[in-house]
Amino acid sequence: MSIENNAAKQQIVRGWIGLFLVRLAVPVWIFIGAYSKLEGATPKSLPRSILDAGGVFGFTDHYLLLSILVAIEFIFIATMLFIPKLARLATVVLLGMFLCVLSVEMFVYGNYESCGCFGEKSLAPMIMFAIDFALLLGVVLCKPKQCCSGSNKVAINYSVAIVFALGSTFYTFKTIMASKPQENHATATDTNPLPSSWYPKSIGNWVGENIDDLELFDWVTSWPQDLHVGKQYVVFYSLTCDHCEALMYAYFEFPTIPTTLVAIPQSTAGFNYDGAFENPCFDCNKTELKVGPDWIIGSPLVVALENGVIRCVTENEDYEAPACLIW
Repeated sequence: MSIENNAAKQQIVRGWIGLFLVRLAVPVWIFIGAYSKLEGATPKSLPRSILDAGGVFGFTDHYLLLSILVAIEFIFIATMLFIPKLARLATVVLLGMFLCVLSVEMFVYGNYESCGCFGEKSLAPMIMFAIDFALLLGVVLCKPKQCCSGSNKVAINYSVAIVFALGSTFYTFKTIMASKPQENHATATDTNPLPSSWYPKSIGNWVGENIDDLELFDWVTSWPQDLHVGKQYVVFYSLTCDHCEALMYAYFEFPTIPTTLVAIPQSTAGFNYDGAFENPCFDCNKTELKVGPDWIIGSPLVVALENGVIRCVTENEDYEAPACLIW
């Protein structure tokens, strides 16, 4: 009898744990991430794998893609909070999708820095994977306690869920799309008008290309006249990037190869000089990307040139073992 009682008590405890996870802990966890991305309203919070997948399905507007994905998260939250019969399924599906995306980011894209789960500044993908996996495991092992509810309450729950989903979707699209910069920055002499957002696709295919054929180089405000002469480096960097600072001090304090530094605006509004590191390269040519687009570039982006032709290029260059400082 005592064994049966213990089993019954354990089942009750697991039921309450499952209920807590499905109806409170996970929805709050998802809400924090969704709201952070909503308030940041920048495609920088989207993992590169999501941007690439969106491109496959024809999403060239990264702000629209962000709006859709954040709205979907809020719809799942509404399901978890207000529709008990579907709450566990919604939790398993959403956490499962998060784990798939994180796995692709880490093991396919080699991204162990930030996943964008909490907006532009986020935890490392491995930490997020561990948390999401622990939550998913808890939901799978602990079946939520069933709450009794009459037909009237069910109807009310569905109504509230629909109102929550519609309201959050409207607010999401309104907020994020309002942050989208206008694409009409082109002049009559521009061959490549500025986009609302941009990130480097298939960067490995740049090797062997002339910089005159790449749109990114058209969007730089100015270039030194001898950029196409001999061996040179071009470094796209952020003013507040720790990795960029380390690379500069390690290799460009006294450069032996002609180097051009291209500053990347931190936001669509321009540069934020608060917290900017002191650039040690006095002999480098200095320029910047045009203000306007949301530049989604892993900095530092290092380009090794020979007579204007790209010989090596990499994002997020590792200052401890640089791949493209080949000259």
